[in-house]
Amino acid sequence: MEISLLNKLKYYNFSKEEIADCADDIKYHNLLSLCVVSIVNAVLILLLSFYPKYHEAGRVFHYLMSGAELALFFISFAAYKKKNIHGPFFKFIFFALFWTLVFFCLFVYKAGRSPFSIRFLLVFLSFQIVFVTEIITSVAMNVGVIVLFFITNKYFPNTAENNIFASSIFDIFNIALAAVVYMILNLYTAHVIIKGIITSNSLERERNRFLDESIHDQLTGLNNRRSFEQSVDFYTSVCRHVHQTVCVVMMDVDFFKNYNDFYGHTKGDIVLQAIGTALKELAEEDSVYVARVGGEEFLVLWTENRVIEAERIVLKLRQKIIGLNIPHEKSSVAPYVTASFGMYFMRGGSMDTREELYNNADIALYKAKAAGRNCVILLDSADKSYRHVELRPPENLVRH
Repeated sequence: MEISLLNKLKYYNFSKEEIADCADDIKYHNLLSLCVVSIVNAVLILLLSFYPKYHEAGRVFHYLMSGAELALFFISFAAYKKKNIHGPFFKFIFFALFWTLVFFCLFVYKAGRSPFSIRFLLVFLSFQIVFVTEIITSVAMNVGVIVLFFITNKYFPNTAENNIFASSIFDIFNIALAAVVYMILNLYTAHVIIKGIITSNSLERERNRFLDESIHDQLTGLNNRRSFEQSVDFYTSVCRHVHQTVCVVMMDVDFFKNYNDFYGHTKGDIVLQAIGTALKELAEEDSVYVARVGGEEFLVLWTENRVIEAERIVLKLRQKIIGLNIPHEKSSVAPYVTASFGMYFMRGGSMDTREELYNNADIALYKAKAAGRNCVILLDSADKSYRHVELRPPENLVRH
């Protein structure tokens, strides 16, 4: 539905939550606007100093104002580059400079009234676009400008020629009309700017959500197979070039098909979620990478130079799975849910690829299943030997 201009002017049709969500982006835009307007103003003031009606003192005043505008430009630009937008500093600078410029405009207006100087004054009213979210501020400044020019014309009459184009009434009408027009244009522009920022933020959130969903498993919240394929190259590169040993563990829930057939797929999903939670705990406690790479298959990946430390982590994971105490009547291994583990210890300097790393861990897992399940088989790349990891409490293995 098309939004009318009147509705756009009424708080821009945005909620407080939307404005708060893009507040920092709006401030960045305001700083950029302040940079542009201040440099334009500096040039305009400098050009106006060459207007022949002004004496030398007036030109000095022009030079001072032009210098002030340049200073504001450099301050605003530095803040924009450093992303330092918080605090009342810039709001104070803006108000102080705005009213200084208004009085400067009054000086220009009284010193040499001409169509050029009047148009020059109107340019400064566009300065208010800096406050794109504050309607009351914009209205108050416009009203203040009109009142000041009215007082100036009433109590400090000009000796200009007596015609409508040089009369005080026409000047006041010019200023008032410009104030209203610029306020409407600024508010409309503000609506477009804020709408663009909100839309951009929404698209960014959606993009991040889609990206997050593309690399995370929806059921467990763990990294998925795609994420693993994107990350594993880093680990193989570290192993190859930095000679850091990489350890990968493939884990498969024992007799999970039997569990699904007996308890139902809904209960099976609950089991996978519980295991996912256990893996997340392990990731937080031991800074390892965890992922779900298949239906009931999970993977743990990390850099580790000590075999005993690698054993500690895989035994800790095994204990966490057993500690869930999830009944499993259709398991021939135990009356509760267990898992089998295949661990590949890829020594530093190994030239194994991503596929070889995954396949070696998968082969170790296959051997763990063949050995009776609920156990850990370790494959060491140093001698390509397979061995059972002794099933002992992980706390007995001291972490160094």
